[in-house]
Amino acid sequence: MRLLILFSVLAVLVQCTRSKSDEPFTDYDLSKVPYEINSPSKTMALHYDLEEISGLSYYDEKTLLCVQDESGKVYFIDNESGEIKKELKFGKGGDYEGVEILNKRIYVVASNGKLTSFIPDSAVEATTVNTPLSIKNDVEGLGLLQGKLTLYCKADGALPDNKAKGKVAYFFDSDLNELVPNPAFSFKVKDLQKFIKHREHFNTLQDFDPSGVAEHPMTNDIYIVTADRALLVLSPDFEIKELVKLNRLIYKQPEGICFSPNGTLYISNEGDGARAKLVRLDYLRL
Repeated sequence: MRLLILFSVLAVLVQCTRSKSDEPFTDYDLSKVPYEINSPSKTMALHYDLEEISGLSYYDEKTLLCVQDESGKVYFIDNESGEIKKELKFGKGGDYEGVEILNKRIYVVASNGKLTSFIPDSAVEATTVNTPLSIKNDVEGLGLLQGKLTLYCKADGALPDNKAKGKVAYFFDSDLNELVPNPAFSFKVKDLQKFIKHREHFNTLQDFDPSGVAEHPMTNDIYIVTADRALLVLSPDFEIKELVKLNRLIYKQPEGICFSPNGTLYISNEGDGARAKLVRLDYLRL
């Protein structure tokens, strides 16, 4: 009898511990972010060559595009298995942080703001544009927002001709082949802290260093992921809509994010000494 009581008490303690540990990760409004963020539908281990995966983009219904920090290659990976289907070399090694496709052309951004583009065929002839952004801006994200290429600064958001502050994003005019000098949008970490300060669990934020950005294909909300393991959602007019804490057991180091046209969300994570992971989240039609 005593043994039965002991097991019952232990079971309650374990359940309480699990519930308590889960609370920060469910402390968000599901109606604003219709994904079970910390209960993914699938997690895929990626090839060892992608340990430092740093950018992710949708290519077609069966394929995602990605880059990794050091290699001047783009990788085409299967969105169901994570296996590499093809790779294309476009340049020398460097610090590549984001990848996107626009008008059948692939764009890759480096942390120093250089933007390389090419047509995805076997004989790659790449062109590179030097933008006003530099290593002090530490460009980490490249996305397609409102039909425009968007470069996101992890560090200083200012350019030589402006004094932009906070976490800043810039549009790139692909027709003129130049960066639009005025910020597309920006926000401050203190505003995020203010947004969550009244929450019961996820109510403090140490920092927010953007590492990937993508636009939801149906709501046009803007999803920004950070290696600090948080997911920010902005409305189409760039207002803070929701902030989600990411479970470190699932998201080791989030670096890339993209959507398929049906709303499926993909988040890639660097391996940090192990295999990188690709997380798939199904869209909840609430």
